[in-house]
Amino acid sequence: MFDHLLDPAAWFTLRSAEVGGLSGKFIFGFFVLLFVLGIVCRIVSSHKTEDRYMRGLGERLGVMFLTMGFLGVLLYFFSFERISLFGARFWYVLWTAGLIVWITRLIRVAMVTIPQEKKRAQQQAEQQKYFPGRKRN
Repeated sequence: MFDHLLDPAAWFTLRSAEVGGLSGKFIFGFFVLLFVLGIVCRIVSSHKTEDRYMRGLGERLGVMFLTMGFLGVLLYFFSFERISLFGARFWYVLWTAGLIVWITRLIRVAMVTIPQEKKRAQQQAEQQKYFPGRKRN
């Protein structure tokens, strides 16, 4: 049943993907959900988050969802219209690879970069308490 999914010849062809039926609706719904999640993530991160590091991570996450949702809907449109080159199946493989790379980079930012920046800011604040501040008139 799913043997054609493991066949590279089926994925790397210029024939457009079949997006009709219930599976096509699920694919389209997934892409639209990503787009809506991007909008929600951007709104929530810009208005409800006090921590500037988490706000930046939320904005990056929102940009990822918006971009990948938009590109997914675009791929779906090209496949639905049966445009040979732009609706080809290998674009879905590249889209998935791009999503995985982007998620990996966001995880690295959340796990490595943000803690380092917080530690550096805390050390800088510790050092600044020993220096006199600016005189205010």
